[in-house]
Amino acid sequence: MFGYIKPNKPEMKVKEFDTFKSVYCGLCKQLRRSYGPFASLTLSYDFTFMATVGLSMDEDCTGFTKCFCPGNPFKRKVCVCENETMRYCASAAMLMLYYKVKDNLHDAPFFKKIAPLMLLPFAALAKRKAKKAYPTADRILADTIFKQSALEKEKTKSIDQAADPTANALALLFEPFSDNENQKIILNRFGYLVGRFVYFMDALDDLEEDKKSGGYNPFLASANESQLSALYPRAQQIINLTIAEIVRAYELLERKRYIPILDNIIYEGLTQELQTILSKKEKLNEKPI
Repeated sequence: MFGYIKPNKPEMKVKEFDTFKSVYCGLCKQLRRSYGPFASLTLSYDFTFMATVGLSMDEDCTGFTKCFCPGNPFKRKVCVCENETMRYCASAAMLMLYYKVKDNLHDAPFFKKIAPLMLLPFAALAKRKAKKAYPTADRILADTIFKQSALEKEKTKSIDQAADPTANALALLFEPFSDNENQKIILNRFGYLVGRFVYFMDALDDLEEDKKSGGYNPFLASANESQLSALYPRAQQIINLTIAEIVRAYELLERKRYIPILDNIIYEGLTQELQTILSKKEKLNEKPI
């Protein structure tokens, strides 16, 4: 995932933000513990959100501990204790990294292949370990990248079809956070919508670059002549509708903890991040939204 799911920090209580940081730092520590020191460089807010959702659904609170932080060796950070949810999310992050590196190597022009080539040995090693621990997650993400690449090569004009592989991947990755069959159905729907949101936000963020380079972008591909002059308002409308559906699914989840943190992210953070991207485009002399 790409870092578009963040809390709206100014609207959080200090204790809530500190708790969110403990999940962030706990996931960082889990990445280093499971996949080595360089794995923590792949840490993102999106996987921290995923871990927070998983922890909120756990029957028991796993507790917190103080841990060493390489970024600030003179201060110990509060971290969520190691548990199955953290191991699962760290492994999903490594699998996602590997398949994104492979996809970039396949699609990028020659001069942009250097960074992925340097990263590939590390990503491949982490992928083998993550696949051994979570083979189902590996199959889900491998299938996602294959389908996503095929659709983008076809330059599909359907926005829904373009977002479907990423959305389906998140739907299946979120399902294991509950053993309750009704909650699994809701988690599947919730994950699907979160996947759509992430895909659309990435497409919106890349819109101007894709217009210049001719790269595939679902908002460009799906727009007819009359819609080309209003790409940003149209994209904003589609993403806002997705956020509204995320809210509806989220409210059906039986969350046991971290509720104020997740409320902040769902009710305020998603919209705030959308506005951040739109504001960035306005500063680049785009037409007012």
